[in-house]
Amino acid sequence: MKLKLLFVIFFNVNLSVAQIAAPPVPETWENDIWLSNQWMHFSTVDYTFNQDCLPVIAVLQVLDFSSNTFVDSARLTTSYNANNLISETVNELWNGDTEIWENDRRSTQAYSGNNLIEIINYLWIDNVWQLDSRITNTYNTNNLIIESVIENRDLNMNAWIAATKQEFTYNAVPLLINTLGSEWDQTNQVWINDGRTTFVYDVNNLLNTKTFEDWENNDWVNDNQEVYTFDSNDFLIETLISNWNASTIVYDLERRELYTNNSQGYYTELIRDNYLLGSWIHASRDRRTYPECYTLNIENNATVTFSVYPIPAHDILNIITDTANSEAEILDLSGRVVHKKILFNKHNTIDISQLKIGVYLLRISNQSQIITKKIIKR
Repeated sequence: MKLKLLFVIFFNVNLSVAQIAAPPVPETWENDIWLSNQWMHFSTVDYTFNQDCLPVIAVLQVLDFSSNTFVDSARLTTSYNANNLISETVNELWNGDTEIWENDRRSTQAYSGNNLIEIINYLWIDNVWQLDSRITNTYNTNNLIIESVIENRDLNMNAWIAATKQEFTYNAVPLLINTLGSEWDQTNQVWINDGRTTFVYDVNNLLNTKTFEDWENNDWVNDNQEVYTFDSNDFLIETLISNWNASTIVYDLERRELYTNNSQGYYTELIRDNYLLGSWIHASRDRRTYPECYTLNIENNATVTFSVYPIPAHDILNIITDTANSEAEILDLSGRVVHKKILFNKHNTIDISQLKIGVYLLRISNQSQIITKKIIKR
């Protein structure tokens, strides 16, 4: 059995500020399926990290049902540039007959500052890398992605042919409020509407619903909807997915995702259930453990308790504290304050997108004490 490690998380187009921040890459990622009223361990991905706590190798093993053992299936190797941004990923598949890793696909990433502007994908064909597809991203003056275009490579014409496009719209916060998907009509040389997604947030700027629509007969029609639930720490604990029923004009429950989180808000278990005949039935389960370099960011004290995530961070740093009216300062290693913010709420965010790649100190203070923590901007 050959499976591919197609980890979208490595193609780091940063939309986390607009939706739900994705958890960091785990050290171990185990996947189970629900079979005969019990969980069956089906696959495991083990990650190796470099000294900067960045994942460099991921190896996927899957269950061989004939031998009831786990065997190698795929391997993903990631390289970084001088700014610790992903420059290349190479996916290989394990050949059980020759017992060697064989090239499968490859991606290269290009940046403008910290903005990912281009991803070029290659396929390994006839012992050479051949161009397959390209993703081009456009940003506004606030470094928010506003357009992403996918093109396929026409080898006969030796040219890029437009395929699909996503356009992004934000509110003043800024939070993503709408995405518009289009398909390229090669005959008429125009973009044709395909689908759109609308995001609605609560008063705390937490994502409440995500509604998907399809373009049919020159009109938008409902497709499906996701509803999100968070706990008192603003950690995601449930996603309900429903499909639009045109006959009854309501959304019918289809499936759900239940999250168990650690103290940093990274999920350690994700259970997916399907809704059948009025009951929830298990379908699959993800289990994650994280490396120590991700977990060394929690400070506890009799006076103040706070957590900071993610570490390393790209654009947004989340700070959760049990006391209001604290002050957060970010200092470079020379001691110069490069950012300052008052923490009015329990869950606070700091935009660090303008900081240079590197190591900083986060200093949180109130009337009684000062706590300092190392953070990493990548």
